[in-house]
Amino acid sequence: MWAAFALIVAVVAVIVLKSRSGSSHDDPAIPSPPPNALETTKVAAPSTAKPVPPLAPPQLRTFCHGGDPLVGVYSPGRLTVKNPCVAVTGVVGNVTLQHDGDLHISLTEVDSKWLNEVNIDRTNSDLVVEIVPGIPLPAPALQSRITVIGPWVLDTETGWLEIHPAWKILPAG
Repeated sequence: MWAAFALIVAVVAVIVLKSRSGSSHDDPAIPSPPPNALETTKVAAPSTAKPVPPLAPPQLRTFCHGGDPLVGVYSPGRLTVKNPCVAVTGVVGNVTLQHDGDLHISLTEVDSKWLNEVNIDRTNSDLVVEIVPGIPLPAPALQSRITVIGPWVLDTETGWLEIHPAWKILPAG
C-alpha cells in the first residue's frame, strides 16, 4: 500500500516539476509558449462614469447601518451598491406599494449626481427610493421635501439608480 502511495507522489512531483519548467509537453514539433505568454497587460479604459458622491454628511451618518447594507431587501443580488450610505434630498412625487411589499417613492428635484440616463429616461428624472417591510418607516406625504438616508444602489434589472433600502426619512427645509 505504501509503495502505491509513494508511486503516486512521485508521479505528481514529476508533473509539477514539468509544469514549472515552462513546457507541458515532450513533442519538439510543438513549440513552447514564450515566457511572458501568461502575463496580462491591464489597460485602464477611459472612464465616462460620474464620480461616486460622498457618504452621508457626518451629522446624518448616525442613521447609517453597519454590515451588509442590503439586509432585508427582497432579491438583493439584483442590486449593486454604489455607496453604502448617502443622504439625498428631494420632493416626494409619488408613493406606490410594490408586489414585494416595498413602498416605492419617486423623489423629484434631486441633484443630478444621484441619477443616471435610465433615471432620466424611464423615471422622469426621479430618484427611486424603496422602504422595505423589515425597516418600517412612515410613508412621506406627497409634495413634502424630505432627506432620505440609505444605500445608493444600481438596480441591474431596471437599470436605474435608487436608495434601497431607506433607513431614515427626515423632513428637509
